[in-house]
Amino acid sequence: MRPTVTFRPLCSQCRLPLPPVISLRRGYHAEPDSFPDMEAELLRRKRKTDAKRRQGGSEFIDHLIVTVRGGKGGSGASAFTAHPSKRGLGIPSGGNGGQGGSVYLKTSPHLTSLARISKRLIGEQGSHGAGQMKHGRRGADVIVSVPVGTVVREMNSEAATVAWAKEDAALGLDAQQRRERRWDRWFVSHPNTEVIADEYGPAEETLRREGFLRRTTVDPIYLDITKPIVEPVLLSTGGRGGLGNPHFQQPESPPPRLASKGLSPGTLTLSFELKLLADVGLVGLPNAGKSTILRALTGRGAEVAGYAFTTLNPQVGVVRVFEDGSWRGEEGVVEESETRREREKADRVKGEYMPPPVKTRGQAEATRFTISDNPGLLARASENYGLGHSFLRSIERSLALVYVVDLGSDTPDTDLQVLRDELEAYKPGLADKAVAVVLNKGDEVDEEVGKERVKRVKEVIKAWGGGVETVVVSAKFGLGMKRVVRVLCDRVGEVRKELARVEAEEVHEE
Repeated sequence: MRPTVTFRPLCSQCRLPLPPVISLRRGYHAEPDSFPDMEAELLRRKRKTDAKRRQGGSEFIDHLIVTVRGGKGGSGASAFTAHPSKRGLGIPSGGNGGQGGSVYLKTSPHLTSLARISKRLIGEQGSHGAGQMKHGRRGADVIVSVPVGTVVREMNSEAATVAWAKEDAALGLDAQQRRERRWDRWFVSHPNTEVIADEYGPAEETLRREGFLRRTTVDPIYLDITKPIVEPVLLSTGGRGGLGNPHFQQPESPPPRLASKGLSPGTLTLSFELKLLADVGLVGLPNAGKSTILRALTGRGAEVAGYAFTTLNPQVGVVRVFEDGSWRGEEGVVEESETRREREKADRVKGEYMPPPVKTRGQAEATRFTISDNPGLLARASENYGLGHSFLRSIERSLALVYVVDLGSDTPDTDLQVLRDELEAYKPGLADKAVAVVLNKGDEVDEEVGKERVKRVKEVIKAWGGGVETVVVSAKFGLGMKRVVRVLCDRVGEVRKELARVEAEEVHEE
């Protein structure tokens, strides 16, 4: 007799059997209080999700901590050239050290992630000077490229002189010992002679006069890059090259046997944060159909499947609207099978993939706007659970937001309220950008049940104060999408006009 096998539903996030006390709703955990330690469970899900984002070898990164420092300047040379009329060492002929390379930032239209940025950006050190007045070569600059929409913020910085002072104080050195350590850091001496202490005092005065010992203060770095950068922006200047021994010549004094070392710039710690610049951002729970809506509007090949978290990284497409109200991609989207996706992937590798033909239209384009498909939002995302801040960063810059809710859910009104609450918890006022609620998968719901759920959703919107349109669609078959395009065109146009008015007023005031 064959044994009886009992199958338990799997969690779409962790792919583990759900405990009997957990209720399953549309492919994800519905009751967060069912876990004894919910915080540990959410952290575990975040690790699983982050690991999945990195599959396939192409990692999307929207937040990065980077150490930045200009290259150290090369040391000056202490050298002499023999001369018949000069006795002893001869004529001072040490060259200056080369300046260290600087670190610059520019934008690139080909980048959509911070994945290519190194965590350490350090300019090349300048070459040392040599005899016969040969100056050192300048160090090579480092130029880092970032996508438009990146915010660069200085977290902390410390000048080298401040770091040295802290180190000397920690060692408990007296005044004379600290002075000798400074001289070791500032000077190099001729290799075949012994420099006496009396020579360091005048040399130190020379460095002070030349500005080597001056502490400069600059404002903390803050760059909010909303437009392409024409000229590279300086992040850290390379260190100044040291002086050769001719600079330390004193009247009626022995030939100078000291040269100075190159300066080492302070180290900066910068935060790079990518916030996508899309006109419209789609906000929804996992598996609500955001990717399908993006494909129906733009034709972009976003991954579509019947499980949660198919979208792990933001995707941006362009909606082209024509004069008669039609748009590219209005024919609808048929859900792909795993076999079809694998076949297309293999064809791309072979160079044999042919994209589907684009239907051309015999009329002018009326307007266009960009729309972003973002990863699914979970409860407590504002506390950085699930994809957390990675998701919320990607929609913060959108001119308008659209809530995408699964009409097949038993509680679409509750789902909608969760989305709004998380946006407000992350950044107060962010939820006010919402212009529409798209109730997707209307083809999967009985008509009477659907009407009752739509009514509950409208009651939630009324409690907010209204101003948000409700549209029932089936993005999979392209039903109801024409109204979505019309609503987005009108709202995006209004926001653009308001931004243009505010910008014109600011220019007039200047």
